[in-house]
This record gives sequence, C-alpha cells and structure tokens, in this order.
Amino acid sequence: MSISSEAAAVSAPHLLEMRGISKSYSGVTVLNNINLKINAGEILTLVGENGAGKSTLIKILAGVIQADSGEILINDKIVKFNSPLEAVNHEVITVHQELSLFPHLSVAENLFYNQYQKTAGLIEWRKMRKEAEKFLHDLKLYLPVEKAVFSLSIAEQQMLEIARAFYQKAKIMILDEPTAVLGGDDVEQLLDMIRLLKKRGVAIIFISHRLKEIIVLADRYLVLKDGEQIDDGWIRDTNPDDLVSKMVGRKIQQVIPEKLYKDEKEELLRVEGLSRTGVLHDINFSLYKGEILGIAGLRGAGRTEVARAIFGADPINSGKIFIKGKEIKITSPKFAIKQGIGLVPEDRKGQGLFKNLSALQNISIAKLSFSKTNWIQSRKERTIAKDYVEKLKIKLPHLDVLVGSLSGGNQQKVVLAKWLETGAFILFLDEPTRGIDVGSKAQIYSVMRELCQAGIGIVLISSELPEILENCNRILVMHNGEISGELDRADATEEKIMKYAVGGV
Repeated sequence: MSISSEAAAVSAPHLLEMRGISKSYSGVTVLNNINLKINAGEILTLVGENGAGKSTLIKILAGVIQADSGEILINDKIVKFNSPLEAVNHEVITVHQELSLFPHLSVAENLFYNQYQKTAGLIEWRKMRKEAEKFLHDLKLYLPVEKAVFSLSIAEQQMLEIARAFYQKAKIMILDEPTAVLGGDDVEQLLDMIRLLKKRGVAIIFISHRLKEIIVLADRYLVLKDGEQIDDGWIRDTNPDDLVSKMVGRKIQQVIPEKLYKDEKEELLRVEGLSRTGVLHDINFSLYKGEILGIAGLRGAGRTEVARAIFGADPINSGKIFIKGKEIKITSPKFAIKQGIGLVPEDRKGQGLFKNLSALQNISIAKLSFSKTNWIQSRKERTIAKDYVEKLKIKLPHLDVLVGSLSGGNQQKVVLAKWLETGAFILFLDEPTRGIDVGSKAQIYSVMRELCQAGIGIVLISSELPEILENCNRILVMHNGEISGELDRADATEEKIMKYAVGGV
C-alpha cells in the first residue's frame, strides 16, 4: 500500500471497527479495552504469543462468544453478533485452523454446500460444476471440481476453504493460521491467493506466527500481550525483531550453539532397509545418544511415515530396527513404548493429547497403561507430574486444568512430559513447534538441548529449515519416500537441503 493510499485509508470510514473490547472469565481478564480497525482491501495481522488474547478477540468478531463490554461497527453502524450465523449474515467469515469441509463431498459440492443451483427442486449438477470451475479459476485455483475433498492435499483443502468463504460474499475474512500446516511452494500459492482477495476489496485479518509471512503480506499490525493492546501501526515501519520484542516484552536471545552434544560411542537406534510398498524405500540411518537428528523434505516426502513405521503405528514390508544394538521387531505403538520410543505427533491436539482430561492425567496416562496394578497412587502421580511441570517450565494454573485450555507451547511440553514419564530415551518430534509463538519456540529448543545433555536421542522432523539448521547435529533429507541426502551441521545450508529435497544430487 502506498503512502498516499495510506493517507486516504486513514481519512475514510473504516469497514470494520472494534472499540473498547473487553472480556473476562471467572474474574480473570483475557481482553482489556482492545481497539481494532481495518479498511476494505487491507490486510491487518494480529500478532502475539499464545495466550495473548488473539483467539478470544476473533471469537468475539466471529459471534462465537460475546464481549463483556465494547462495540463492533461495520461501515460506521453498530452491530452485535449473538451467533456465528449473525456474523456470516454481516459478511464476516472466519476460516479456522481446523477445516470445516465435508471430506466425502466433491470440491463443487463443498463450494456450494448451502446454496445449490436448483430447478424444480432438482440440483443442476452440470451447471454447478461449471460454475464452480469458473469461480475457482478466477481465483487462480485449479482444482478438479468432481474430486472428493479427502483426496486433496492439505494445501488444496485450505485454499478451497478460503475460496468458499469468498463465494459466501465475505467482505471481512479472518484467517487463523492458514499456513500453519503448509510448507514451501504451498505457502507462496496461498499467500498469492490472499493478495488476490485483497485486490478484490476483501478486508483480511491474518493471524500467523511466521514473521516472514507477516512482513511480506500485511499492511498493518496489531500486537496483543496478556490481553492488552501493546502497539499497532504500519508494517513498513517495523521489522521482525521489533515485533518479537513487542510480542514477548523482551528481546528473544536465540542461542545457537557452535557445537551440539553427541556421543557417537553409544548408538541408540539403527534402521536398516526399512521399506513399505509405495511409501518408503530402503531407509537406513542411526541415532546416537544425545544427538538431534533432523529429517527434512517437502510435504509428502515420507518424513512422518518413517516415524510412524518405527513407532509401530504403520506396517512395514521389510527392514530391521535395532535398539542399543539389539534387533527388535516392533509390532505396535505399545510395544515401541516398552522399548523406550516416544512419538510427539504432528497433530498434537488430535493424536498427542486428551483435550478433555487434565494436564496431570495427560502426563501420567501413557505410563499408567503399563502399570502392573489396578491402583493409581494419586500422591505419587501428582508429585511426578509437578516435577515435570517444573523441569519443562510448563505454565499452568494447577495440575487439574484441562489441557485443551493451555497454549500450544504448553500443550507440547505436556506431550513431552508424557513420554519422559514412560522412560523414553528415543524421541521422534514431528513438527514440534507448528502453531507455536516465537517465545515458546525458543523454550522448546532449550528443552530439546537439555534432554540431549541428559542422554536422550531426538529425531526432529520439521518443514522449517532454520529450525533444522539451528538444532540438529546431522540432517537427513527425504524425497519420494527415500533418503536422498545426508548433511553434517557444519556443511548444511538451506540451498543444499532443498537440492536434495527436490531429488537433486
């Protein structure tokens, strides 16, 4: 946005304005006097650490919850949303992190799910598919409209969700971490789509922890911390370090050690010839005591599948697995856990946690499944959980708090505590910082290094190359179900990793 257009935007009435928004739960203030403004054809990024109040603010705007005080104005007229439907009727549409598509319906059916083209009560399927194709092509989105949604990639599903919101005549669109599960070219394609919607006059509230995306995409920013509005302004007047400082209230000192601990004398895990037809082919590697071994690669390269196969969650056709030099035939996750293996999955909410159980119960549940007695020693269980809370610096009001109410970073630490309680000394961390703010990321990295100093071996799977480069002793790169390259930390660069990731040599 040019300076002249910025001046015009300031003088023109705002498309959306939120004034003095406050919200409390049980006497605890989660938002205090927040003021937000956005114009048509503008991208405002909402930034802050997990727990800063971003989710509460967008839930109020989306009609999911109501503010205790304050008002919402659209085109200078006060509106009140008592439900998400009322927000949609005012052309305010939210695209959440958890997609709301119908997986077994087609692309066209999802696009028009609530307003099918009808004649005499019958759906005109040919007309619907033709219109869907034209609409999507107009957004530079080339999806087969007859294809079932479950067969699309995550990136394609995310873009279809956004397209559907635009088809519903969204004038104000809230995008909650739309790139969190994407990487590489998928991110660029989605950002291009958002820029196109901006040109069409849509006001976009963009939430992301990826500061590079924010800097290149947004026009303005608003920073929240602990429910307070810390700052707002034009993106062109700030930089990533400045935003981080405002978000966390301090400068993040990302300590990148020149040398990482590793004991090459003690091999914890060795994999030989691991294969699964059509998925993995001849996977070979070793993991040593105190080492962080990175696995990089593009989406669909087979990184997660390697972890799941070794953990016993997916079958294999051939290959051998050795733990501390002894060959082990892993037939199930339960057996893998007994051998000292833990897996922090990519989908921590869906696969790593019981959101409706307490932090205490989540920490102890994996260990309890191997208990030889039917009795739970409550005092001992609580003492052990408290010890992990202190060691991993987990922020929670008390051990009985529902884990689903914690921030992403603290949820991830609870998952780590669960595996440490089982005695795991081989940990697979699959996208461990996805959807986590910069401050919590630094804490997770610190915890990883402390675990390695204690002799644990970690396999780190990540789509964020800086994360891989900064934290790993060695890096395996995967392409099309195979290990296409291996790099030592001293020799690794983003360019070398990407060369192997696309199948180069």
